[in-house]
Amino acid sequence: MPTTAHPWAVLGALAGLCLAAPARAGERVALPGSIAPFSRTVQLAGVADPAAVVHFQVVLRLRDPAGMQARIDAGQSFSPAELEASQLPLQADHDAVLAWLQSAGLTIDSTVPTRMTISVSGRADLVSAALGVHFSHIVSEGRDFTAADTPASIPARFAGIILSINGLQPHAHAHTMIEPITGNSGIIPYIPSDLLKYYSTTSGSTGANTTTAIVIDTFPRTSDITTFWSEAKVAQSLSRISFIQAVAGTLPAPSGEETLDTQYSSGIAPAGKVRVYAAQSLYNSALDTTFQRVISDMHAGVSITQVSISLGECETAISTGEAETDDQYFATMTALGASVFVSSGDSGSHTCGSGTSEPSFFSTATNVTAVGGTTLSMSGPNKTSETAWSGSGGGISTIFARPAYQSTLDYAMRAVPDVSADANPNTGVLIIVKGTPIQVGGTSVSAPVWAGFAARINGSRLAAGKKTLGLLNTRVYPLLKTGNFRDITTGGNGGYSAGIGYDLVTGIGSPVMSSLLTTLVNEP
Repeated sequence: MPTTAHPWAVLGALAGLCLAAPARAGERVALPGSIAPFSRTVQLAGVADPAAVVHFQVVLRLRDPAGMQARIDAGQSFSPAELEASQLPLQADHDAVLAWLQSAGLTIDSTVPTRMTISVSGRADLVSAALGVHFSHIVSEGRDFTAADTPASIPARFAGIILSINGLQPHAHAHTMIEPITGNSGIIPYIPSDLLKYYSTTSGSTGANTTTAIVIDTFPRTSDITTFWSEAKVAQSLSRISFIQAVAGTLPAPSGEETLDTQYSSGIAPAGKVRVYAAQSLYNSALDTTFQRVISDMHAGVSITQVSISLGECETAISTGEAETDDQYFATMTALGASVFVSSGDSGSHTCGSGTSEPSFFSTATNVTAVGGTTLSMSGPNKTSETAWSGSGGGISTIFARPAYQSTLDYAMRAVPDVSADANPNTGVLIIVKGTPIQVGGTSVSAPVWAGFAARINGSRLAAGKKTLGLLNTRVYPLLKTGNFRDITTGGNGGYSAGIGYDLVTGIGSPVMSSLLTTLVNEP
């Protein structure tokens, strides 16, 4: 779990309405990670309306996160019953937090079976009084928001129970990692069979008895999926695709990301199932609700063996509370047996656009496999090559300490990416969107492709009577510089260059599935 504090900018005098007096010292505990400094794109637009309705989420801590992490790092998993017995928040603690919120005049919008998250709403003046937080009226990307510009605080008795208060800055959101081709590359885009061939995926399961969860804002068109399968000669079936709307409201029209993720996770592992979880938007609060829905389903017995997330945002733009919350969610998914794959970003080492090297979150979370990108050239038999793609996101986290699986690397903090696969749009893949074939790339390709690879490995492990992989990183870092991976040694992403061994562009490399599958199926 994170062990270092997010660097904070000093907040100057902000125009807004202070809606509550400071609490007396010793009675409350500040949560500095509940907000992030406003970015340059946020405009202060005056005082906050005391009657504006504010929605936020109270996230409760797991009871023994260090113990959970130790088991994850050892390649072990939890049954739902074990998770309930040793990790999930106690009912008494959950009820005490509920009582406090209700006594402050706030509305409990929803809770979850795992008791990890409480969704709350209330007038801004009531929220301010309960949390000791200051709100302003802001404009972000043309939309008006009531957003906090000072951190929340909580009664001291909840300091060991509440992990974070999230959603007080409702304008914060992720973005997709899909990159359409510009112009004409002159190269026929790849389909799943091309990637399976190049990455030596020649044997083993095709994903039977596995399920990939995709987290995105909306659903793809089923007609696009079936047309793609027909064009790419993928033997899949809509009976193996499920659609779950995790957040209420009208879903946006398909834009390509949801389609890419579904077509390639299902195409790489055609015997596997896919569950598409729609968050309705890419705002952080909606994504958190969706992550919790995945966890709730797993806790209820739904078998999810891989999770694919082709989303991210500048790591220094998010609050540390949000980052810690999401890593707790990912740790829980992993503890229940899933491997979580996240796109590392499409802006090279400069995710934040500031000219300095900064990575993309969610990929920097400890309990995910960050997937970078390569340029894959297949011009004919025995004439293939793979180099680092210039857009491959990579760098060093400012939030998360170096995890155990990276203990041999010369970095003090979490380094990304972990692994890679084809992502350059100029050597991109075919997708069908709204009935039209288009060529796309980005680490939005490499993440679901890796989820498909994991489905094939998990299918083979299950057939051999073994448990699923869980956190892939604990298993593959010991395979660095072995025949299980192609070491990508040329190319760069702006701030970093590929080289022998681990690098901040392609991680430990791209898979040689014929070897990797055998190696990982033979492991305990």
